[in-house]
Amino acid sequence: MITLAEAEKLGRVHAVEPIVLSVYLNVPWSPAELPGLPARVDELVAAGERDAGRSGHLRQEDRRSARDEAALAGPDWLGQRVAVFACAGVGLLEIVGLPEASGAPERAVLGIRPHIRPLLAALQPGPRLTAEILAESAGALAAIGLPACLAAVNTGAVETLVVPCEGRVPGYECGRCGALGLAADCCPDWGTAALPVPDLIEEMVSRTLEDDGQVLVVHDAPGRIAAKMPRLHRQPARSTCRWAAGLPVQRPAGR
Repeated sequence: MITLAEAEKLGRVHAVEPIVLSVYLNVPWSPAELPGLPARVDELVAAGERDAGRSGHLRQEDRRSARDEAALAGPDWLGQRVAVFACAGVGLLEIVGLPEASGAPERAVLGIRPHIRPLLAALQPGPRLTAEILAESAGALAAIGLPACLAAVNTGAVETLVVPCEGRVPGYECGRCGALGLAADCCPDWGTAALPVPDLIEEMVSRTLEDDGQVLVVHDAPGRIAAKMPRLHRQPARSTCRWAAGLPVQRPAGR
């Protein structure tokens, strides 16, 4: 079964384009049904490609790898939920089992990161709600809502990030400093064009884990996002955007 360390390791995988394939799949109980697994992977991947639209760039090699990995591992995971992650461009091909109590729906996702929120949710002791977590943190510094949480993640200031299990929010990453935002021109740290991010929530999850923060996945309606920050701001594990950190930004001439 998947461990938190393994989930966090997957969260550190990063591709420049949305070419990372994540497939969540229910393995049937009956060995007689296993031959249908590759076709089921194809169905889920086709739906994932439709969801990704033009931004997705699935390689046929990764499609085949996901099919083959599911077919080979099926006998070992009868009646279980599994997740397959494939991206030849970054050397990723892995299949992991989820706990029996996991309620992760079957789906395929194309992104610049592996889709690990269902893994993190499966590792938690039980369903949580944002209000419960914030109530437990009464008196702590908190950010509520996507814009405020994006700002906190950009500075590496998040101790605990609370995100919904479902939902996807497209956005952008500054091509120069890496700051995340909802609009292509949200960061004044000019230099290069902004890069599209297929899912800001998944990117926030990975960056929080990279900065040694904790991520809690809740079963609220999509869009309920919150963050708890330490009262003393710690040094982030990665470099942060000067603008997001409140530092002066040199504006290029002519801008």
